[in-house]
Amino acid sequence: MKPYFELFQKKTSAANVNVFKVAERNLRWIGGFRPSQLLQVILAELQYFCSQQELSDIYKFVQTCQQAEDALTQGMKKLQETFDKATVAGEKGLKLTCVQQQMSFLKQANHVRQEFLYQLSRLLTTCQHAQFLLALGDPLPCTSL
Repeated sequence: MKPYFELFQKKTSAANVNVFKVAERNLRWIGGFRPSQLLQVILAELQYFCSQQELSDIYKFVQTCQQAEDALTQGMKKLQETFDKATVAGEKGLKLTCVQQQMSFLKQANHVRQEFLYQLSRLLTTCQHAQFLLALGDPLPCTSL
């Protein structure tokens, strides 16, 4: 899981370097994947390897992830509305404040993703977790030389 944590740290560092570019993209879903959606996609595969209790725990975990994501999404929507109003009004100071707050949301979203990976590793056996990580795939994009 260390490579995933390093990836999240690199995303946060890169966003700090160029906050305006991040603000323009509105952070996809705040800079990356939605843990709950990822779980729902791979849950079909995991259900063959998990007991009923494990599945119950995973479904509860999905709900917890969705609640955290929804809270961050609502905050980002309100912040985007404020940013749009500041843009129309030409309030550069308020726009800068919004961008700084977006960076805070990015950090919180990265924390949700890290916590997701950590908690999932506690819910699954080593073999199940390995299968999940294989299903997740390589987080780093391939670059051509």
